[in-house]
Amino acid sequence: MSASDAAEPRMHLSFGQEQLWFLDQMNPGETTYNVPTAYRLRGPLDLPALEGALRLLVARHEQLRVTLHAADGVPYQVVAPVEDTPLPVTDLSGLSPEEREQALDAALKAEADTPFDLAAGPVRRFQLFRLADEEHVLSLNYHHIVTDGWSGGVISRDITEAYRQLRAGRTPELPAPAATYADHVERQREQRASGQWESELDFWQERLAGLEALELPADRVRPAEPTRNGETFTVAFPAELLEQARALAQEQGASLYMVVAAALKVVLARYSGQDDIAIGVPMLGRTDPELEDVVGLFINMTVLRSDLSGGITFAELIERIADNNLDVYDNQDVPFDHVVDRVQPVRDAGRNPLFQIAVQLLGETTTGDALQLDGLETESILVSGGRSRFDLSFSFIEGPDRLRLIVEYATDLYDRRRVEAMVRHFRTVLGAAAADPDTPVAKLPLLTEEERQELLAVGRGADFDYPTEPVHATIARIARDHPDLVAAVCRGKEMTYAELVRRADKLARHIRSRGLKQEQVVAIAMDRDLDALVAIVGVMVSGAAYTIIDPSHPNARLDHMLRDTAAPLVITRDADVGDLPPSSGWEVLRIDTEWEAVEAEPTDVPLEEWTEPTSLVYVLYTSGSTGMPKGVMIEQRGLRMFVEAYRRTFGEWGHTDRLLQLPALTFDMSQGEIFAGLISGSAMVLVAPEDASSPESLGSLMREQRVTYAGLSPAILSLVKAEPYPDLKYIMGGAEALPAELVNKWNLPGRMFVNLYGPTEASIATTEYLCEHREWKSSPPIGRPEFSRLHYVVDKEFNLVPVGVPGELLIGGDEGLSRGYLNLPELTDEKFVPDPFLGEGRVYRTGDLVRWTPDLQIDFIGRLDNQVKLRGLRIELGEIESGLLTHPKVRMALVLLREDDGEKQLVGYYTVLGDTSPTVAELRDHLGRTMPEYMVPTAWVELEEFPLTPARKINRAALPAPVGAGGAADSYIAPATPTEEKVVEVFGTVLSQERVGTGASFFELGGNSLQAMRAVSRLNKHFKVKVNVRLLYGGATVGALATAIDELVAKAGKAASRA
Repeated sequence: MSASDAAEPRMHLSFGQEQLWFLDQMNPGETTYNVPTAYRLRGPLDLPALEGALRLLVARHEQLRVTLHAADGVPYQVVAPVEDTPLPVTDLSGLSPEEREQALDAALKAEADTPFDLAAGPVRRFQLFRLADEEHVLSLNYHHIVTDGWSGGVISRDITEAYRQLRAGRTPELPAPAATYADHVERQREQRASGQWESELDFWQERLAGLEALELPADRVRPAEPTRNGETFTVAFPAELLEQARALAQEQGASLYMVVAAALKVVLARYSGQDDIAIGVPMLGRTDPELEDVVGLFINMTVLRSDLSGGITFAELIERIADNNLDVYDNQDVPFDHVVDRVQPVRDAGRNPLFQIAVQLLGETTTGDALQLDGLETESILVSGGRSRFDLSFSFIEGPDRLRLIVEYATDLYDRRRVEAMVRHFRTVLGAAAADPDTPVAKLPLLTEEERQELLAVGRGADFDYPTEPVHATIARIARDHPDLVAAVCRGKEMTYAELVRRADKLARHIRSRGLKQEQVVAIAMDRDLDALVAIVGVMVSGAAYTIIDPSHPNARLDHMLRDTAAPLVITRDADVGDLPPSSGWEVLRIDTEWEAVEAEPTDVPLEEWTEPTSLVYVLYTSGSTGMPKGVMIEQRGLRMFVEAYRRTFGEWGHTDRLLQLPALTFDMSQGEIFAGLISGSAMVLVAPEDASSPESLGSLMREQRVTYAGLSPAILSLVKAEPYPDLKYIMGGAEALPAELVNKWNLPGRMFVNLYGPTEASIATTEYLCEHREWKSSPPIGRPEFSRLHYVVDKEFNLVPVGVPGELLIGGDEGLSRGYLNLPELTDEKFVPDPFLGEGRVYRTGDLVRWTPDLQIDFIGRLDNQVKLRGLRIELGEIESGLLTHPKVRMALVLLREDDGEKQLVGYYTVLGDTSPTVAELRDHLGRTMPEYMVPTAWVELEEFPLTPARKINRAALPAPVGAGGAADSYIAPATPTEEKVVEVFGTVLSQERVGTGASFFELGGNSLQAMRAVSRLNKHFKVKVNVRLLYGGATVGALATAIDELVAKAGKAASRA
């Protein structure tokens, strides 16, 4: 340090300034905190008076003359002497009007995007643009570290008054401010040192406990390192909306801010699906009246948290906000960074802590709009610097008879279309709430009527008149007209339509001869082959219904299905009989060894047709949350609706098409493919189990059998080669989310690739999307409704959600829905509810989270509950948990589908009941007795206790990864390299920690942002490199930081040797 430096008069920074200085150190050259303003001045401008007014402004307010520096990572500021700096003038008057405005816009944007050097100064820039003799634009730009919104009003008033007096030929006489910014800084230090903020910190620690981040739907994934790119736009609301809002505020005994904040919180809650909504509220920070005329950064961010649950009305929400606002006002002094340090939220360099959305209301007279130069018409110009300080910022500006909104948003996350829609929905909510404040917030309209009608229309599939004859009757007609057409082939053996219908008729007669009645359920227990196809069609012809069971599944599961359906008959093969559970009253028909008895059935009398459109056709079992699977009852009309639509998906199949049939017969898509193919006269290529387990065998089969259609799950699409298949024209990808790379792999020229979606309860599938031939970057949408289907995307209160906002998918159209769940009337009533929009009919609550895309396609996101899909199979995690809880050594259990190191797997978490832990083998064996292999977790974690949220619910996010998928839990690891030793030493010194291991991260050790700067400063001095403070974020460990430093040192050494 030089002698002159030592003599330099230094002043502490305020705590708010420290935060902005820290951000500037993290991102040198960043312009996010530039505060650009501009004013169009019309009339005869007195340039010397304007220059004098600006000179007086800078002399009067020392914060406009500071520069900022640091010693050992600790910042300080120095006030520079007053200098007589002329006002730069840029003359644009020689340009045409259009060129002039373009040049002005470019110059103002360039000014806004030019960074301030806080160390070199100055921290303000003034410029005048001459457009004509009596038209000018004044640009005033500051760094936020020396000003705030209130200061803008002080600046405008000072310039206005000084200009007026100078223009009149007088020396300006403005009353001196009663205090200085230095007074404010020292007062802050005294308050902290004396412990005056402790009660406020205790308040915030309690008020913000358990606060979760607000997860608004976005157009892009949040980047790990935000660019701070942003855009700004202004909205002018109708005067009548302001009048209504003011009247509501007066009626409720609240402020206008409370009313607009309440309306905005309703929108945020409906967009996010969360009831606990926190927004950032800037407080003036000038509780001492002496500071009201001082320019500087006084503003302090606080958090306004509101609970919108419990069916509260809008009036009650205003009351809650009013109460909370008073609490915030009473606890506004403690700086925001101190609150963050006390609350200790999860730190993320890509997200503002504690709140992501800021909301303020300013009066026109307390902002830069107050500038009014004597003899001139002054108009403020919105200057956008292309940056955003938060995810979203809403600044309401209230004038005597107008309400404006300035919206600043992060383009890393949002498109303007989405933010404009949010503002539109705010206006709708505010208008409706003002008209009836006693409306529950969950029932306030969000959409405009035009938006509502559009979503209802696009959610309705085209009307469609499909045949009402039974599916098997259509197959029989094709057999009469084209008896020699191949209906199916398996293991190289073909079966014609005539033979299929003949055998099915024989089997149907035999089933009736056993006394089965209409809609009684026959169980079919066999692998996929020609006999299985005969069994399925035969049961259908008989008028009975069928259920498919897999003989390889545990006996307990099979026994439940057979008892649940009360099946009097099980059709199987002789080799599979031994895999079935003991009979509970059902008989067995061995379709292979007892076929002679079936063949002997007389056919001289036509078989009476029992089937109607509403007849039960099959019962398929899906995973259930009670620990037992549940049977879904599908009617003929639902099956018919799907197959008629699906056969037209690819342009209507015909006799030359050969359809691969790969899904397990227990999976409803197999029924859809089989019957869509058979009513089209196409050939079904049935994949034998031995071919299904080998990608190479499956690929060879597709070529040998000249397959034209293949429905393949993503798991199979990833394993099988995409070519060559000369005959393959149609591909369906479904069963679970479809990765983009698989679409790109298989959607080759000459092929049609369809993404299909639908739950079993809605008769196989209900939406489809034909994927364009382009390079997909993300999963394609699931499309729009098929014929005669109704789709609504709703929130938890059954309100339609806006485009781009996630919601639950409801599927309507009674003819396509299942009857419900067999023997489960309460569950049926829970999942099949009255149509909330038609007023008649039912809808099925899918539990799937979806959203409408901007081009009005449905995009699948995931499950609302903990039901998941693994390798295309739907699994109810609760069923596995219920099974685990029946183990005598398990006290509590939870199962998650995790993706660690790119691999999805089921992970079982459990705590032990008693003194002895169960072994993994015991747990696997226990579940394996009642569940198929795919439902048994492949990784296990034993816990002493489950981590809990403040609401005493299991904190799923805090559950550890299984060992081998991210390592064991953190423990002390001694430093092993000189660099690690130095990092440990620095962390320990800065944080006053005696024991720091290489597995620890800075913020987990209790560090804050300023301590991070001090640590980085010491590391930079020691290693003689520039360590970016960002390296300390994101949970980076000592070891990871040491590795990064070693790389920087090596890079610096190479650069030095080249020099």
